[in-house]
Amino acid sequence: MINFKLKKIEDVRPSGSGENARMSWFWLTDADLWLSFKGTNIYEYTKEALEYFGDKPSPYNHYPLVRFIEDFTHIFIEINESIPEELYKLTKDLSTFKKDAQKWLDIYETDENEYSDFYFEEYDNLISWTYKRTFDSGHLIGGPHLSFYRNDNKIRIVWDVSHKLDNGVDLWTAKDGFVELDFPDFIEMVKDFGIRFFKEMDKQVELAVQKDWKTVQIDKKRLLEEHKEREEEFKNQLSLLKQEMNNKTDWSLVTDLYSRMKNEIKTKA
Repeated sequence: MINFKLKKIEDVRPSGSGENARMSWFWLTDADLWLSFKGTNIYEYTKEALEYFGDKPSPYNHYPLVRFIEDFTHIFIEINESIPEELYKLTKDLSTFKKDAQKWLDIYETDENEYSDFYFEEYDNLISWTYKRTFDSGHLIGGPHLSFYRNDNKIRIVWDVSHKLDNGVDLWTAKDGFVELDFPDFIEMVKDFGIRFFKEMDKQVELAVQKDWKTVQIDKKRLLEEHKEREEEFKNQLSLLKQEMNNKTDWSLVTDLYSRMKNEIKTKA
């Protein structure tokens, strides 16, 4: 489901230029990336978008893959926590929930002080579970938002990919949607990606150590050290998905706020 193709070592470009050119583990992860879910490819550009940009070598997101890994693994501790069934049902159509939350926020916008208190004490407590399980691919133009919501032994992966270019064409081939998986299968998917990625990076790092980089600065000893550190870090992050489910969120507060929101929209909006 998580697909990638590392750039050939001879095609990897360092950061900087001239005497300031440097090669690092980060840039060695330069790769195509696309996620495949039941016939939908996330991070795949439309034909029209490729024509618009004119110089893209691939139809897929092309950037150091470590950026995706860091964004993804950063929310593993949140993904591990199960959300209540009532809220899980909302993840089929989060846009409606977020629009309702905005309507609720607007009700309190008339008084600046009350609005500020309401924002942090009620509104943010209501919606924080959504953005804590989301990353936005912010390094990309119109980067997809990917969210991961666990409910006991299942997980729903939701993608928001709607983005049009200046000329009005769709940026991505995918449409907004979601897929549901068994949570153990999701963990195996992530584990499999890690195995494949670090196996390929073993080769990439070995080639980088053997290569004469001429004027490009590279600390080969540090490169080998960082490679080991990155792999260990990934394993540690993966273990967060496997550990006993954490229950740090006050879900009764969230569900009470949700009920209050629905009632106040009916009576005050």
